Amino acid sequence: MDETNMKRRALNREYARQSRLRKHKRLEDLTNEVNMLQSANKKLVESIKAKEEAYAETEVDNNILRAQTVELTDRLRFLHSIIQVAEKAKGLSVNVKIPNLKP
Repeated sequence: MDETNMKRRALNREYARQSRLRKHKRLEDLTNEVNMLQSANKKLVESIKAKEEAYAETEVDNNILRAQTVELTDRLRFLHSIIQVAEKAKGLSVNVKIPNLKP
């Protein structure tokens, strides 16, 4: 083997070594990126779950408030009817405005 072949082989080995190092570095970078993205994804999933739970609780609270609104409106109408009966019995006139509440 002449000296030119030996130099070429040495350069080839060095280029191959550098190529392996670049591949290893790229693999490490991609692994780090995967880990970072998995962590971000986990945080997002947890955040979504918390918001879904809060939404469900708010929906339950809203349903309770709607039911209470209907109940109070019915009670107000009933009380108004009692007042009207009392007015008719005594000949009085009391104006009570009942709000139009829609559940």
